[in-house]
Amino acid sequence: MENQIQAFVLISSITLALFVLISVYLIIRLKLNDILLKRSEGKLKNFNETLQYMVAEKTEELQISEKKFKNLYELNKEVLENSPAGIIKLNRKHEIEFLNHESLSILLPENKNQDDMLGQLISQIPQFNRAGWASLLIQLKKGKEIEGEETFIQQSKKSIVKVKGVPVYEEGIYSGAVLLLNDNTESILAEDKLKQSFTMLQKATGDIIQAMSYTSEIRDPYTAGHQKKVAELAVAIGKEMNINEEQLQGVKFAAMIHDIGKISVPSDILSKPGKIGKTEFEVVKGHSQTGYELLDKINFPWPISIIVYQHHEKLDGSGYPNGLKGDEILLEAKIIAVADTVEAMTSHRPYRPALGIDKALDEIITNKGRLYEPAVVDACVHLFKQGFKFTN
Repeated sequence: MENQIQAFVLISSITLALFVLISVYLIIRLKLNDILLKRSEGKLKNFNETLQYMVAEKTEELQISEKKFKNLYELNKEVLENSPAGIIKLNRKHEIEFLNHESLSILLPENKNQDDMLGQLISQIPQFNRAGWASLLIQLKKGKEIEGEETFIQQSKKSIVKVKGVPVYEEGIYSGAVLLLNDNTESILAEDKLKQSFTMLQKATGDIIQAMSYTSEIRDPYTAGHQKKVAELAVAIGKEMNINEEQLQGVKFAAMIHDIGKISVPSDILSKPGKIGKTEFEVVKGHSQTGYELLDKINFPWPISIIVYQHHEKLDGSGYPNGLKGDEILLEAKIIAVADTVEAMTSHRPYRPALGIDKALDEIITNKGRLYEPAVVDACVHLFKQGFKFTN
């Protein structure tokens, strides 16, 4: 019995010890959990505070960005509204979403406003409801840039407007277009006035050169009309050679006064009935230099003084006054050289009768490539074969 009691006491002691150990373990575990929980609460609190700070910071940045975007939008809108070019924004259906003041002034009568235009199809606007614009607007929907010019009439005001259309895409899909309208009326009118002024200046230049031509021929009655005929043939040769219009004008005006330097040659030499001597010929040859010196003081839009200076030069360097060769001589001077030779040989001179066109053509053909530019000779010969004749 005593043993049983001892065993019971032992078991009870062990059980009690285990209970105490479990209790201590649980208490320690609870304490540790409490510590961990407090730490987690601290971390969570710190994270929450950090998150609140970050949210506040980002919110402030967002507000600043929103303000900047709003300011930028307002600035862009102001720039668009006050642009000197008309600007029209179309949506996918080509309905008007936006148009600025300039486009309103171009398109609308004074008693209309922007609200009358918004939402309308661009094709319903009278200025764009015309033949040609329908196909252009279709091209715009296909993603192609378009350009056109239209005369817009608004009450008594007439405007010449250049229109450019640019397609707009969003994520690769056509979302509309922007039309740019530039009123070119003033520049076109100014260009027309400039053209008129230039035409008048050309006419005045021609009149002056004509007067200079008459002046030089007064002293040499035997060559009266020579310069005019040389100019006639030289221009015909230039056209046959397809030289540009600017060169052609230079040829014409230079040929009309190519002998102006003869005003420095004594009239008794110019009208001498017999063959002139070597010394007299040297005096005559000086007319190229004199012509150059007279004309070089005038600021022509063509190299007239140089052309006149070179019209007696020859390809092989045997000409005068400087013995130039080949490409050293201007094409315009080469043309006048051939025209001058042909006209002189077909006309009467104090020292000989007219030699005729056959002799003149034989001269330039025989010396083609040596004295005269081959292309110029070919053009001249072809003209006469086609029936060219000097006018009286």
